[in-house]
Parts: sequence; structure tokens; C-alpha cells
Amino acid sequence: MMNYWRNVFYIVVVLLTYSCKKEEKPAVYKPRFVLEGWIEKDDYPYVIVTHNLPFFTAIDSAQLAEVIIRYAKVTVSDGVETEVLTGTTDKRYFPYFLYRGYSLKGKTGGNYKLKVEYAGNTLEAETSIPKRTPLDSIWFVSKPKNTMQLNVRFKDAAEDKNYYRLYTKLEREKSFIPTLLANQNDQYFNGKELRLQVNRGPESNLTSKHDPYFIKGDTVMVKFSGIPQTGFEFWNSFQDEVLNGSNPLVGSTKALKTNIKGPGVGIWCGYASTVYRVIAK
Repeated sequence: MMNYWRNVFYIVVVLLTYSCKKEEKPAVYKPRFVLEGWIEKDDYPYVIVTHNLPFFTAIDSAQLAEVIIRYAKVTVSDGVETEVLTGTTDKRYFPYFLYRGYSLKGKTGGNYKLKVEYAGNTLEAETSIPKRTPLDSIWFVSKPKNTMQLNVRFKDAAEDKNYYRLYTKLEREKSFIPTLLANQNDQYFNGKELRLQVNRGPESNLTSKHDPYFIKGDTVMVKFSGIPQTGFEFWNSFQDEVLNGSNPLVGSTKALKTNIKGPGVGIWCGYASTVYRVIAK
């Protein structure tokens, strides 16, 4: 999946920036947890738990290490099986510490409850995994300087309310990155075919410098995910904050639409994903 730490870090920044926008003086720092968890069809649950920082904190490697919550009790249940996730290191992500399952796997139509307990605090959330929707076709269009733009096409299922999220990465890279305008709601194309010209998203939300195209000959992995409504609402509000943050004339107008209950912010989301391997040609 995507580089989750970049998203978690930006959630912290967005949360604290939003709390300060409407006051002449910075708001008093309120400790809150920042949570990002996911469960994919045919895969185990993963959860990253951190806490926020005061807005003007100087951030270095030592400070980043301290935001990681290492001793929480993280439980996921599908209504039949309940598993306490195991804290472990995983160098595919930064920070490198997360909680993961080893027995409970995601299934289409499954509902999954998350509970995080730490230092007398409890955070809870619930998500589901929708049906998969396949991409019908993937192709590239030539752009200047030997670059190629990705295009995709799929048919939305008329009988369901659907939400989608799209990612790409080069085959050699570890993490999927959301494309620009990665989130789709079938409100305006229910039951119809949708064609998208896809621009790559930046590797970091802290920079605006990126190339929206691939190089001719690149081996590209495309990930297309169905997500529940709560996942769409969170990622869409997150996307709005990223776009607004790059525009000095537009400020934050509303909080992230988190589905976390308790003293925290973030997302617990189910994904019905399909991954495609294509050559940019």
C-alpha cells in the first residue's frame, strides 16, 4: 500500500494547523492519538499508532521515534474471530513499528471492529470490505520528453453505492502512492463506464515537486481499491487539505472526517484491491 507514515505525519500537521487557523495565538497543545489502520481482502490487519506533537516542535529522528506507541493493546474482530495484533518492526514503513495480525484475514462483505487500548485510553472504529471492481483496461498516452500518461477505464456496478481509490508505483518501489485526485465516488457515474487520465501523486505530501507521468519503458504497478463510505470521506477530506495546503489563498475550513471514536484522529479502513502490472509503452 501507500507510504503510510507520510500520511500519518501529514494528518498530525493538518490536525494541528486546523486547530490554530482561527486564533491569533496558537491553541493550547492537546495530546491526541493518530491512528492509521487497514485490512485488505485476503490479507491481515495492520495498524500504526502514534501521538501528535505541538505545532512548533523541532522534528528530528529522536523526536519521531518518540511519537510511536509501542505498548498498546490492539484488537481486531470480525464478529466471530478476535485477534490481538502483534507489535513488530516492518522496514517497508516509517515509522518502522506497527501492529499486525497473523490469523484473521479480510473477506468481501466482512465487518471489522478495531479497539486500541493504551494508558487508560480507548479508541474504537469499524470498517467493512466492499466488493472488488476490476479495471477493464489500462493504457498509456505519449507525452513530451519520452514520458507517458497512464489511463484507466472501468465499469461501475449500478446495484451498489461504490467508492474507489487508485494508487501507482514503479515495480522496484516498496510502497504504493495515491494518484492525484485518487478518490472516486460513483454519485455521477453510477452504473456507467468511467475513463480516467491518471497523474502520479507526489512521493511526499510535504513537497509540490513531482512528475505526473511515467518514463517510457517503466514497469508500473497499478492498484485499484474499493473502499467503504467512511474511508472515502476521510481520504477525500484529507485530499482537500493537501490541495488547500498548496494554495496560500485557501485555508482549512473543516476537520478531517475521521471514523476513530475516542481521543484520536485517523482512519481504520477496509480495501478490496486488485493490483495490475503494466509496461509504459
